[in-house]
Amino acid sequence: MKERIEYIDLAKGICILLVVLDHIAGYRYFSDGNYPMNDIFEQTRMPLYFILSGLFFKDYGGIREFLLRKTNRILVPYLFFLILYRVSAKAIYSFTGISVGEIWAPLWFLLCLFWMNAIFATMYYSVKRFVQTERTSEIILALCVLGFGIAGYLIGYTPLSIGSAMTSLPFLWMGYFLNRKLSFFQLSIRWQWALLVGIGMLALLHFTYMGDNFFYLNTYSTPLSLIYLAGLFGTLGILLLSRVIRWLPVISYIGRYSIIVLCTHMAVVKVVINLLPTCWGEWFQATDIAQSLIVLLLTIMGCVFCCWILSKYLPWFTAQRDLF
Repeated sequence: MKERIEYIDLAKGICILLVVLDHIAGYRYFSDGNYPMNDIFEQTRMPLYFILSGLFFKDYGGIREFLLRKTNRILVPYLFFLILYRVSAKAIYSFTGISVGEIWAPLWFLLCLFWMNAIFATMYYSVKRFVQTERTSEIILALCVLGFGIAGYLIGYTPLSIGSAMTSLPFLWMGYFLNRKLSFFQLSIRWQWALLVGIGMLALLHFTYMGDNFFYLNTYSTPLSLIYLAGLFGTLGILLLSRVIRWLPVISYIGRYSIIVLCTHMAVVKVVINLLPTCWGEWFQATDIAQSLIVLLLTIMGCVFCCWILSKYLPWFTAQRDLF
């Protein structure tokens, strides 16, 4: 169990680091060719979290118990940070000039993840109740999930990230299938190396044909089949590589508290990019890759501090302890 936790934390740490990199790049850091892999990682960042949620899917005995669990782990942090940023919006803007709209933007993911779990659990318990044959129930469950995925892809953008949840639902099912039916966590190291090589080659092929895909807007320029394949291959590559490496300082730590990093990193990024030019003047403006690395380093340091403070003093609101 300890090994499993270590490499899953590392995988989540890699993923949240890619999210932070992407958002820093949105402010023109790591640009001009310094971050050319960003478009490739775009296809893996969100699917990894969705598949991980499926990997750890558990039958809690009923839909009520399941939703209560997910409310504590997903919906409570979402509402906590949403309310926190909303209440402090005017004060933040008055003292820093920072718009709260940018800070809370990443919260969409938690709401999307909650809808995905709620929809999947409803399907799972319904099929389990009315279909007695295991193989038949699994086929029906898979077809229902695929139907929702196609419907979400065709619907496009919807409020409250419901469309994004529908489109991404097959990723959660992939994680569920990998663990419950293929015993992913019991794979031997020998087979993991072979899979890693194969996945890397296949992922490279599919990434070549990727277009502009935005999970948070539920708008895609790539065929749905390629979106699912690229997300699956990229996710498996990160998971298997993490299994081999097992643990890295700082990255594994922020992976353990990835929800806190997700909810706070934009605030840290905005503070860093607003303060650095003021502190260092022309020298900071004259650099390119150097200033990008400084912004990244300080952002990670700020996120580590947020993880330590919030997990210690507000664990009930940051998915570390159950509130209900």
